[in-house]
Amino acid sequence: MIDLLEDKLGVDGIGELALMIWLGCGVLGLVGSMIYIPQKRKQERITELENAWPDVLADLAEELRAGMGVESALDAIANSRKDQMGSRLRDAVNDMRDNGFGKAMKDFAEKSESVMISRIVSILNVALASSGSIATTLEKISDEFWEIYMLKKERLMKTQSNANFILWFGAIACPVILGAIVAIFGGDINAGATTLSFDMSGLNSSLFFYMIVLGASSLWMEAVILQKTKTAIWRTPIFVFYAITALLLSLQIKLGG
Repeated sequence: MIDLLEDKLGVDGIGELALMIWLGCGVLGLVGSMIYIPQKRKQERITELENAWPDVLADLAEELRAGMGVESALDAIANSRKDQMGSRLRDAVNDMRDNGFGKAMKDFAEKSESVMISRIVSILNVALASSGSIATTLEKISDEFWEIYMLKKERLMKTQSNANFILWFGAIACPVILGAIVAIFGGDINAGATTLSFDMSGLNSSLFFYMIVLGASSLWMEAVILQKTKTAIWRTPIFVFYAITALLLSLQIKLGG
């Protein structure tokens, strides 16, 4: 297999060892994808719950001010929602009938796996235990939570495009551009009756290992900007593989003649 790849993709300076490293990155990238995708889906579920949470708090405060009990209010809110939050709240309401509000909401927060939701549930339990005005507490928390959510959303909108540009330019566009330049302008050059020959093995080899650094650094820059460093380690071999693949394919470019 390596011999076939070397015949198809190998160029001066990029031989059997380099292609084995490339395949190794591909295998690690596949393993990384299998680990990263479940984590990504988990984070998407948490984000969905956190996005819905301010509305739940505001609706709960409104229902409590209208004279409903906590359990009845949560039941009404859960039945009015058709999303993941509604489903989880229905489970929490069923749990309340056996274990009470405090224990049921604590379990709800733990199952959500959201640090923010867990903190707010703790505040609600304290407010309920101290006989404080839970409706007033809910309104204040909802307003502050919504403000935090909007600030995070605004920050993401401002940085998302820049982070994506860094990632995809570094992992795909830059390797293609560099590889194409070397493929088109490197090698033998005919100057009249004279042919100028250049040894490209050193340059190609340097480019290959540069792509490893470029793919990894582009991914980590994007991860730092978007605060995704927890999953960056699993995504790193994926984008290193992309960068090397882009280089190998672009080095195959040949103009007619």
